[in-house]
Amino acid sequence: MLKKSVRINLERLGSDLTAYRLAMDRIFSKSLSRPSDCREYFFDLLVCVTRIYLDYLLLGKELSKIPARRIPVTNLQPKAIKLDSNRAKSLQDRFKERLRSQNCWQHFRPDIPFAELTGLHTASDFMKCFTVDLPEIYEETLRAKQYVKRLLEKSGESGTSLAVSLEHLCRNHVSTVMQALQWASDESTWP
Repeated sequence: MLKKSVRINLERLGSDLTAYRLAMDRIFSKSLSRPSDCREYFFDLLVCVTRIYLDYLLLGKELSKIPARRIPVTNLQPKAIKLDSNRAKSLQDRFKERLRSQNCWQHFRPDIPFAELTGLHTASDFMKCFTVDLPEIYEETLRAKQYVKRLLEKSGESGTSLAVSLEHLCRNHVSTVMQALQWASDESTWP
């Protein structure tokens, strides 16, 4: 049985994973023509990835303590959830095309401190970061959400699969894109 605090954090994580995908999908349904549209879009994504990262930190130690539950032999242990590489590639291509076609980029002025350290010099640098990591986060949230669901449904899942999924998601993608999202949601870069 899951501790109440772990259950609450898992439920919050599930909501935050869904919120990220909804925020990301806005680019496909709404044109970002004004600088304020872009700034708002990137701010919403920043809030979402920050919440996911916080969930990862709050659940980190707890997940490794969740043992796999014994389940009847007739019910096989759940298998690892694989990423759908075709879906991920399709999303990345669609997102890249849509992001580059937004009118707001003509107003973007990424004159930021530490550009030498971050590699974020131009709008193209930002778009490259976004088109690699944001779709990857999207795909990873789908997998993490399934692990959360399994844990909440008492399917015999241990916390290890979700812990590994979140570690990959946060250390390899969220932490990489957060700084770019911070600058892209800052008023100073959209005069």
